[in-house]
Amino acid sequence: MENFEEESMAYLAGGLSASEESAFEEFLKENQDYQSRFEEVKSSWALLSALDSPEPSEAMDDGFIKMLDTAERKQAKKREPSLWHTWRQIFTPSLAFGTLLLLVGLGVGYWFSPKENSIPQNNAVVVEGETEAVRQKLVLTLLEQPSANQRLDGVNEANKIKEVDDMVISALLQTLNNDPNVNVRLAAIESLANYVDKPIVRQGLVQSIAQQESPLVQVTLANLMVALQEKSSIEPFKQLLKEKQLDTTVKKQIQKSINSII
Repeated sequence: MENFEEESMAYLAGGLSASEESAFEEFLKENQDYQSRFEEVKSSWALLSALDSPEPSEAMDDGFIKMLDTAERKQAKKREPSLWHTWRQIFTPSLAFGTLLLLVGLGVGYWFSPKENSIPQNNAVVVEGETEAVRQKLVLTLLEQPSANQRLDGVNEANKIKEVDDMVISALLQTLNNDPNVNVRLAAIESLANYVDKPIVRQGLVQSIAQQESPLVQVTLANLMVALQEKSSIEPFKQLLKEKQLDTTVKKQIQKSINSII
């Protein structure tokens, strides 16, 4: 079966229709070799799905603002210490999911690929391209999962892709705008910041400003716009300042960002 590992993950995640599930189960019954590999994937999935990420506490706001202020003073550096990197240290258990799941997928692909005594050197580029394609499909699959923990791992996998396609960019922007979990939206910003050389990413980030209600996300976008000196973000931020329910600390931070861009 082509793309067996993706079908297995979709089956375990409940992403297949009833007819597709039946067809998949029938395929496993008729192919014992695939059945044994599926059991390995199933065991890993069960273990990884049991890992939980803690939700951020309310006290995180002040610490987050201070961290962003510190980051602004270090803008001379090409890349700042990322919020996602900080969370990776805090949420260590969740990191295992994306890594192990990718290894399972690649392992299954390798197990059923034709084995030869030697691989020509010029095939290295092809293998790398196939790995990138698998990772991009894995990102799209994880970002659609009901678990915030799994969606975070999907964003983390996106950070490993050298050249993302439009589908991944679109999925990350959709995650930024619609994901109910603040952690996931912040991680999406961190990932999209890697591709700000693409006009579609800059435009998407600016358009996202008006859709955000979380103070953490609002301030993160404000600081990113300052780093990019994105003048098209000024008007959306001015509109945001007119909202009565906007947090006072956020208002000050956004006004400071506007002044820095102007």
